[in-house]
Amino acid sequence: MHDDQRRIAFEILYAEHAAPLYRFALRLCGNREDAEDLAAEALAQAYRRLDGYRGDSSHRTWLCSIVLNQLRMKARKRRVEVDPLEQVRQVATSLGHEDVELAEAICGLSEPLRQAFLLVKGEGLTHAEAAKVLRVPVGTMYFRVSAAVRQLRSSLNPVVADKDPAREAPCKP
Repeated sequence: MHDDQRRIAFEILYAEHAAPLYRFALRLCGNREDAEDLAAEALAQAYRRLDGYRGDSSHRTWLCSIVLNQLRMKARKRRVEVDPLEQVRQVATSLGHEDVELAEAICGLSEPLRQAFLLVKGEGLTHAEAAKVLRVPVGTMYFRVSAAVRQLRSSLNPVVADKDPAREAPCKP
């Protein structure tokens, strides 16, 4: 690919995916500065590796996997510090409304469940695409998303003290 072709291809990729990529990074780390860094580093890496993109997955899937790899590398180096309150606030903002309860519940998920949920339900990737991003089997992705949804429902709508009508004493006439 010539430099001009590469530049044009990247400009198109950037125009289509920069904002969703930043939003995904923000939902993952909950910190604007770190999210900006993650998205910028992912886009820079995508530019450098554009010639190697094989088309096995969508550009969005490829970019999300780069963001997750960048996050993992930073976490190993301990350069990503997460303030739980800031993370909740940023996740709530990224949802398009200030639903703090939902954001708290999402942030309370384990890392594998949260990543799966955000990729499928937050970013709109298919289970197969999300499985490629996280490098897990598709069945694992279905399980993780389902488990995340169950946990979120449980967190947001706690069941009130085991009130099964069949277990209650019969009414006296």
